[in-house]
Amino acid sequence: MKNVLHNKKGISLIEILVGSLMFALIAITVTAVIAPMMMAYVRANNLAEYNTLLDSVGNQIVSDLARSTSAPVQMGADVVEITINTDRNIVYTVENGSLIRNGSPVFADGFYKGKSINFLVEEDKSGYAVVVTVESGGETGMAIERTYTIRPLMLMSS
Repeated sequence: MKNVLHNKKGISLIEILVGSLMFALIAITVTAVIAPMMMAYVRANNLAEYNTLLDSVGNQIVSDLARSTSAPVQMGADVVEITINTDRNIVYTVENGSLIRNGSPVFADGFYKGKSINFLVEEDKSGYAVVVTVESGGETGMAIERTYTIRPLMLMSS
């Protein structure tokens, strides 16, 4: 019968250090591969959020412009009045980077996720051009812009 106290099997300090070094090298390699993928994912996600916000704001204004019965009145850089019929005017403004329609927010503040919007409605030969810009004031400072062209259902007044 063997004496358990004289058993010399086990792991030496050098084996532990070599194993730790191998683990560290593998971890560094995996991190170097995954980090750029995560950054690309974040950029793609931000771009998707910008596009969603652009489409939502643009579609809101464009849908009212399509039903307009006269040329919109541009009262400022981010203020436009759209006449749908003789007794109903819709006024769009931007307050604190949020789209306001007749004094009420179009979207909840959480929808903007820290981004601010601006818009401009311009008359062109075929109808209107709505330019919507979304900006982020954070570290990225990213801004994208999209132009929507709309031809109203009613003829524009001269």
